[in-house]
Amino acid sequence: MESGKPTAGLPQRRNESKQYTFKILKYISKETPYKRTHLHYFKTILRRNQPTLLNMSLTIPEVLNYVWVRIKLHYKFNTFQPFLIDMEQEACEYIRNRPIIPQTDYIYETFVKRLPAIAGPCPHGNRTYDIVWWLEERYTPRSIPAGEYRLDMKFVAIDNVTLFASETYFTARRNGILRSMIEW
Repeated sequence: MESGKPTAGLPQRRNESKQYTFKILKYISKETPYKRTHLHYFKTILRRNQPTLLNMSLTIPEVLNYVWVRIKLHYKFNTFQPFLIDMEQEACEYIRNRPIIPQTDYIYETFVKRLPAIAGPCPHGNRTYDIVWWLEERYTPRSIPAGEYRLDMKFVAIDNVTLFASETYFTARRNGILRSMIEW
């Protein structure tokens, strides 16, 4: 190969790598057992060199026309502190009318691609939701501070009874020659 000329037959690729690596460490279900739903199983499956899987099955025996969703992101300083995302939204109304709320739109677009059964319009329930979920790096932000994070998600019925709640623990580590301040 001559200098400056591409090798014939090799595909040309752009470097679209991010400035950090993103790794989900574990998923934990919270506030179990639930009063109005039945969680059959909830498993974190760690895979080498691939995204961590969440495998769960949740039965909602009644029809729901109102589901309040709470999503909060926490960053670990000494303890976990609220960080950037603190969203509460009535999911059925949001999906029905789709108001322009950038933070909610970002979260919804991430879910609608991977979980169309959950991201569909109401009514929900009266069925079993079998979910296999993983977060692909292409859905992560372009840049986030290095460190440890916890993402809390909670789905609540109209009478303030928890339908499902979880915590997701993940890390973001900087790539490159200089290591992250957290690793010093």
